[in-house]
Amino acid sequence: MTITGSYDIAIVGGGVGGLALGCALAEKHHVLIIEARPGIVPSKRGLSLQANGLEALQKLDLLDRVTPIGGKTSHVACYEIDGTLLADLDYSILDHPYNYLLTLVPSELERVLRNEFSRRGGEIQESTSFKEVVLHHDSVKLRAQRNASSLGFSASIIVGADGENSRVRNGLRLPTKIRECPDHFLFMLAGPLDVLQEKARQYFGRGKMVGFFPVPEGTYIFYYLPTGRINDLKARGLDRFKTDLTNIMPEISGPLDSLTSWDDIVYVAPKRVGVRHWVTDRAALLGDAVHAVDPSWAQGANMTLQDASVLANTIERCFQSSDFSANRMKAYENARRKQTTFVQRQSDRTARLTTTENRFNYWLGKRIIRKTGRNKTLMRTALKASAGLSDHFSIREQLRFII
Repeated sequence: MTITGSYDIAIVGGGVGGLALGCALAEKHHVLIIEARPGIVPSKRGLSLQANGLEALQKLDLLDRVTPIGGKTSHVACYEIDGTLLADLDYSILDHPYNYLLTLVPSELERVLRNEFSRRGGEIQESTSFKEVVLHHDSVKLRAQRNASSLGFSASIIVGADGENSRVRNGLRLPTKIRECPDHFLFMLAGPLDVLQEKARQYFGRGKMVGFFPVPEGTYIFYYLPTGRINDLKARGLDRFKTDLTNIMPEISGPLDSLTSWDDIVYVAPKRVGVRHWVTDRAALLGDAVHAVDPSWAQGANMTLQDASVLANTIERCFQSSDFSANRMKAYENARRKQTTFVQRQSDRTARLTTTENRFNYWLGKRIIRKTGRNKTLMRTALKASAGLSDHFSIREQLRFII
């Protein structure tokens, strides 16, 4: 292939993870981000940053730029669908500087990260699709395409930050297991709601879960949808769906006026991704490309930001030692794998207990939520884990949630 540009690091994927990694490296290295989209596409959903994601942004010197575009929430009130309070989860009890949620619109986060990446000297090739990677002893060669033109780039390291269907992962032929999560979701942004400014809400029922979280000038709503039900839901009509939401939380009626068609709502069938090896010589994966997770813990973007922080440090050491081998890159995987495995497993478990149509599992999930809400020690343990600040539950802790 004809090389049209040479870089220190080539990152495939200009989402949150790729941009965060680029920001961490661009001041010291020549960094290229290859992004298939033509620019920033306005999001139709929200994103909750938790303690681990906020901490990662601070380590990347980005938190001060991100905080103004989000809405802070320290409490999440959990209700049954009929309005019975199950628990008031208080993130402020966490012994951590970022003991709150910061909910924002993903495209606004991308805008901040893009501006910062460019300010630090990074380069983005938009409307450019990654096609092929070839690893050499002394470099990486990759081929991309923009419109009808074939482009070639050379780099010391390539990073795949291109999501659960990662082309970089496929190009590197890394053994991967992918399965569709049993719970599907609808995501949407409605108008603002004053009652949510201090306390977000989640509602649970057998086979139902709905969340309402404040974002600047709006409300982020996520709605659990059992597999295969999307066509039936749409057939009932948008107005009927909005009525269902209003029946759950009457205050949302007015803000839902901003939803005028199904095009305002995003349907997602998440995938769970597990990769045997995260790195190889001169290459690494991060975020959903290597550990896509069930959305139940809202940890996907947060783990991706942690990946970016750790991987940036590993890449720096590679350049300092001029060693880009898999053995050297493995430090990144070793630092991150335990926690991501824990989060994947616990997210799966939470989904089985909170978005289930099974009577016993729902009863057990409701019991655990109630117990957590009544016991500050249990609440602290649960929130510490779901906020990405721990990587295991002891046997004693597991038993205390159930017994």
